[in-house]
Amino acid sequence: MPSRQRMRITADDTVLEHVMTLKKLTGVLLKPIHIDDAKARGLRASLGLDPDESDILAHIEEQRRARWAQFDEFLGLKSNGNTRHVWQRRTKALVAHKFSVEPRGPHWWERSANALAPHYFPGFSIKGSGKKKHGAPREWSDERLCQLFADVEFLKKKTGMSVRKICKVLPRRRGYEKRWGADTSEALRKAYTKANRQRRTLLFQFKLCGAKATIPGNRIDHITAAIRQHALKI
Repeated sequence: MPSRQRMRITADDTVLEHVMTLKKLTGVLLKPIHIDDAKARGLRASLGLDPDESDILAHIEEQRRARWAQFDEFLGLKSNGNTRHVWQRRTKALVAHKFSVEPRGPHWWERSANALAPHYFPGFSIKGSGKKKHGAPREWSDERLCQLFADVEFLKKKTGMSVRKICKVLPRRRGYEKRWGADTSEALRKAYTKANRQRRTLLFQFKLCGAKATIPGNRIDHITAAIRQHALKI
């Protein structure tokens, strides 16, 4: 975001022109409100008691009023006795500053809504040409979990890479694209973690390693058995 941004705020047939520069912000506009600074009031103060919830809320409200007063002074906003109008101007100033929406003309609310919506509702976002489309998340059946666990463990042994690194390269690694090309690295990492956790259960262990490996006393390495059963081994 550029450090200087020209804003025009229209209200009641007047136009406020101001140049916002973040570097010029001073005083309370730069300081967060700390609830630890709240002090007890009235009888609690005279008795030396700690502030209660009402004292904390009063402190927050007092600090907000101080900040709005400085905010108005910074932008040259005047209420002219009309509280509703000053809140409209404050909102327009904030939206203009955050989303570069110039608050002027009859279509300001429409432009503001279009600027705000993509930040909270993914369906309003616009992807550039060539970007992947996002549909419903792929289901992770036991079979797919077994395949992923086996492929990751095989590549760990073959390359010495970490699980995170393998999950990052797996969708585009030669020979593995058909199996994992539609998955993100984060989805693969989470699914691997799930498979690794589930292999402690007997039923999943049976699917992952086969019957022989799950029989006590056979001393068959479960990871080796999983690789043999499910890995592409490329």
